[in-house]
Amino acid sequence: MENNKQHFKWIIFLIIIVIIFVIGFSLVDNSKSSSEDNSAVKTTKVHKKVAVKKKPIKKVVNKRTPAEEERYVEGVGQAFGQKDSQSIQKYVGSMYQSVFVDGLGMTYTWKTSDATYIRVDNTDNGITMVYLYDDSAENHLGRMIYQGETIKQMAPRDGYGQ
Repeated sequence: MENNKQHFKWIIFLIIIVIIFVIGFSLVDNSKSSSEDNSAVKTTKVHKKVAVKKKPIKKVVNKRTPAEEERYVEGVGQAFGQKDSQSIQKYVGSMYQSVFVDGLGMTYTWKTSDATYIRVDNTDNGITMVYLYDDSAENHLGRMIYQGETIKQMAPRDGYGQ
């Protein structure tokens, strides 16, 4: 008796699958025939249209003024200084280069399309400074952009991973 119920359930299941297949194929065939009808309409409309010249689109180039550029460079430098050193060390070799300099501490160089930044993490006093790269200056440390406490590791987020 139990075996007959199993067979009956399988037969009902297969009938439902067949019905879904038939409905699916009939819908696909209907959409193909309606798209063929629409394409015929479109071709007749295309032939009736008169060619219209398109106006060239002017490209808008966002150029920064020198003052805006200066604020942008300082903002990027400040963000670089406020990044935790653990995250920076993770990307040494791909995004950043690092070198330990006696008397300064750990230095990280980051070259962007706008400027080259040098971050100095002083291991003695725990202060981070970010400078613009200067070819002619000692240790290539140009104008200082940022100074703050060294962030060694990002603080854990509340409720993350619980």
